[in-house]
Amino acid sequence: MWHWLRFLRRDQPLRVYFFAVPRLSLELMGYWPIGENLPTRAIVNFVILFIGVVTELHAGIAFLQKAQITMALETLCPAGTSAVTLLKMLLMLRYRRDLANMWLRLRHMVFDEGLDRRQQRAIMHEHSVMAARINFWPLSTGFFTCTTYNLKPLLIALVLYLRNPEQELLWNTPFNMTMPKLLLGSPFFPLTYAFIAYTGYVTIFMFGGCDGFYFEFCAHISSLFQSLQEEMRATFQPYQAYLKLTPNQCVLLELQLRDIIIRQNAIFALTSFFRKRYATITLAHFVSAGLVIGFSICNLLTVGNGSLGALLYVAYTVAALSQLLVYCYGGTLVAESSVELSRVAATCPWTLCAPRQRRIILLLILRSQRAPTMAVPFFSPSLSTFASILQTSGSIIALAKSFQ
Repeated sequence: MWHWLRFLRRDQPLRVYFFAVPRLSLELMGYWPIGENLPTRAIVNFVILFIGVVTELHAGIAFLQKAQITMALETLCPAGTSAVTLLKMLLMLRYRRDLANMWLRLRHMVFDEGLDRRQQRAIMHEHSVMAARINFWPLSTGFFTCTTYNLKPLLIALVLYLRNPEQELLWNTPFNMTMPKLLLGSPFFPLTYAFIAYTGYVTIFMFGGCDGFYFEFCAHISSLFQSLQEEMRATFQPYQAYLKLTPNQCVLLELQLRDIIIRQNAIFALTSFFRKRYATITLAHFVSAGLVIGFSICNLLTVGNGSLGALLYVAYTVAALSQLLVYCYGGTLVAESSVELSRVAATCPWTLCAPRQRRIILLLILRSQRAPTMAVPFFSPSLSTFASILQTSGSIIALAKSFQ
């Protein structure tokens, strides 16, 4: 088992960390974009989840028609998450070749262009370890949430049996889905139970893979910007004690600056390319996560404290917030690392250069200040956005508590 989780350690080669969590999750589901042929398990998992979403939405609407609000929210909460997962599956298939080309280009930039100096290798390693560990957090919280859902009916049945062994047990499924009565009776119920439980894990691993792919990309883009910062410092390091540069030194400096600018433009282009492919996924994820957090808070306030249901909704809220944090932190890393490049360039002794090289540096500074963002329609994922979400959620909880 530790072989599969070795990316959580700090002493592994850089290639071990590179997209470790999204690759593990997406390969299990068959949606890893690298490869010519689409695995059969990808279609099978899509069909399984599609059946789960349709039956779960049908059950939630049925509860709403019966005015069973608590049961409806409990059903629609995971149904909305699974529906967004279906959308992510379709978009991963739609942009499969684009994501593969992006991944190959990013790997080339990280391993072949960004490891020239010891400081750059340390930056790449630090960001890779951070990305692997942060990506593992929402995957583990989602796995715990799904397992809690799957074990809840079994634990309830066990408690009822221990209280009264004579009483006939009433078995429930992990998620509320509309199933034919034939499948809910003997001998098909265990298979139905396993099928419903598996739909939850498909959602979790697809979320871990898609969201992890996003954050891993942002972390490596940030590391590439920081690598350029180190290269900018190293470029001006030999001239710290100079009062003025010679024409030959200015020509050499200009060639080095042109190389930095070319790599900066390549990072900007790759970021824009990726953002456009992930715009729909990001927007849908934020909308669904907001609804999930709202449903979970309503359910938590309804069931009260100290019950298994309360633990389930707390786990669901933590999982949703963890997934939002991945997107928001990734967007902040990209924007701040680009702006920091402009600060590094401004603090270098660029006044020693000739007017031509000064203009090049000023253009680089202006370009860096117009930082690339992971913005989607209506908002841009950032830590300030995440703080606003937390503040709004806390206000809703306080308002609901005041009416109890």
